[in-house]
Amino acid sequence: MGQEGTQGTKTHEDVPKGPGTDWERLRGIHRGIRKRTTNPRCKDYAAYRGRGITMCEEWLDFDNFYDWAMSHGYRKDLTIDRVNNNKGYDPYNCRWISRKGQANNRTTAKRYTIDGHTKTLVQWSREYGIPPDVILHRLERGWDLERAIKEPRKPKSK
Repeated sequence: MGQEGTQGTKTHEDVPKGPGTDWERLRGIHRGIRKRTTNPRCKDYAAYRGRGITMCEEWLDFDNFYDWAMSHGYRKDLTIDRVNNNKGYDPYNCRWISRKGQANNRTTAKRYTIDGHTKTLVQWSREYGIPPDVILHRLERGWDLERAIKEPRKPKSK
C-alpha cells in the first residue's frame, strides 16, 4: 500500500519468458485484470468495471505492471489483492498476499463482530480453535454468536 509508481523503469529483454516463468504468470494476471476492467464481453465485467473498478493507466502497459510486481513482493505462491475492494487496480491499492489472506478480503466473506472486533468466521475459528462448521452448526441451533465462537468443544466420550 502507498507504493510508488513504476513508469518506464527498464526493458525486459533479458527476463526469461518461457512456460512456468514469473513473466508468463504475470502476463496472465495482467491480462485477467485488463479483461475484467475493460472488456464489456467479459463475464466478470459487471462485477468489476460495472462497480467502477478500473486498472490504472500506468498498468495498462504490461512492463510497468511487471516492474511493480517484481519490486513489491511478487512470489509464485501469492495472488494480487486490492486492499480496498471498492477501488481499482493501481500501485497504491494492490499488494501480493496468500490465497487464504485474499479469501478474508473478499466482499462475499461474511464478517462477525464480538467485543468491537470484526473478523471472518475462519479468522475467529483459528483464534479460538473451533472449526468453522462447528460454529455454523451452533449458530443454526440458536446459540448466540459469542458463545458459538468462544465456547470450547466438549471432549468426546469414549
